[in-house]
Amino acid sequence: MEAIPLAEGDLRWVFPDLIDVDPVLDVLRLAAARVERLSGHLGIPGAGLVFDHLPGVPYAGLSALTEIDEVAFRVHVSPPRDPHRHVLALPPPWQVEGEISVRCDAIRDCGRHEIETVESAHGTPLDAAGGVLTVAGWLYERGTSEPHASWRRRDVLSRHR
Repeated sequence: MEAIPLAEGDLRWVFPDLIDVDPVLDVLRLAAARVERLSGHLGIPGAGLVFDHLPGVPYAGLSALTEIDEVAFRVHVSPPRDPHRHVLALPPPWQVEGEISVRCDAIRDCGRHEIETVESAHGTPLDAAGGVLTVAGWLYERGTSEPHASWRRRDVLSRHR
């Protein structure tokens, strides 16, 4: 998987029939700025929004991740998938997801434990971009209003076996 910055990719990887790119790109730039502000608040460099692209594949997801001390703040938008066959389905809707998670701290690391999540489905590229902006705002608000160490304490699966 290749991470391609928003400015260097093609929005049609996520929104295949997109004609007017500028309004969608403007909203996504605002979302990227919110995630970068969260990164700045946490004292780490922010990457903004990047395409999650597999070379040679005509579609991609778009996400931003800010992670510090095993706490991750993530927003992601992707084309829909058929839930029964786990393959890409024709949009709409686009799925927008936000997640605050912590790294597993058990002896056998199982990955990430979700602490808080939000998700929504959107019928147009502009609405999906607005959903990304909303989630980026939610991440910023949660990441700046709650003490950083509190996320680990809220992990109900901490030290599980």
